[in-house]
Amino acid sequence: MRPSGRTGRRGVLHSNRAAADDNPMKLMSIAMKPVAFPPFPLERIEELTALMGGEGSVE
Repeated sequence: MRPSGRTGRRGVLHSNRAAADDNPMKLMSIAMKPVAFPPFPLERIEELTALMGGEGSVE
């Protein structure tokens, strides 16, 4: 995936199909990084949700 920077439209991603010689385990490890290392502390999810005006509980 590459960001589209030259068109002036920020935040647009383009992707290519996986090729036959791509390593599926490597692709999955790249795809799972945001799940394994979220950009916010999971132990504060209820507090962050309340700050954003949402409702909910993880219990």
